Amino acid sequence: MSLPDKIIKHRKAHGWSQEDFAEKLNVSRQAISRWENGTALPDAQNILQISKLFHVTTDYLLNDDYECDSDIPAVQSATKETYELVSRKKYKHLIGAIFFTAAWLFWVKKIPTYVDGIEFGIAFCCLVLCAANAFIQFNLFFKMLFKKR
Repeated sequence: MSLPDKIIKHRKAHGWSQEDFAEKLNVSRQAISRWENGTALPDAQNILQISKLFHVTTDYLLNDDYECDSDIPAVQSATKETYELVSRKKYKHLIGAIFFTAAWLFWVKKIPTYVDGIEFGIAFCCLVLCAANAFIQFNLFFKMLFKKR
C-alpha cells in the first residue's frame, strides 16, 4: 500500500476531512490533497506528525511493502516477546488465585473461633479481601487464557 493510500485510509478511519487533517498538521487542505493524489510528498517533519496522529510508525508510512505496523520485522519480534511474557504472567495469576483461595478457606475456618468483636471484624475484612483478590486473580487468568494472539 502506498503512502497516499495509507494517508487516505487512516484519515478516513479517524473520521477527519482533508480540512480537519490539514488543521491538525498546520498545512493547507491543498497540501493534503496533493499528498493523497500522489503529486507531492510530505516533508520529514510532517511524516513524523502524521505517524503520531495515526499512531503508526514512520517505517509503516514510508515503506510500500507494509500493509500495517505488524508487518514490520521489529514489531513482529516485539509482539512475539510480549505474547511470551503474557503467557508466563497468566500462570502467576493462577498461583495467586490458588494462594488467596487457600487463605480465604483458612479465614473461613478461623472466624467462628473469634469471640471479640475487633478480632472478628479484622478476620472478616481479611476474608473479604482474600475472596476479592482470588476472584480477580482467577478472572485475570481466564482472560489471559482465552485471549487471542
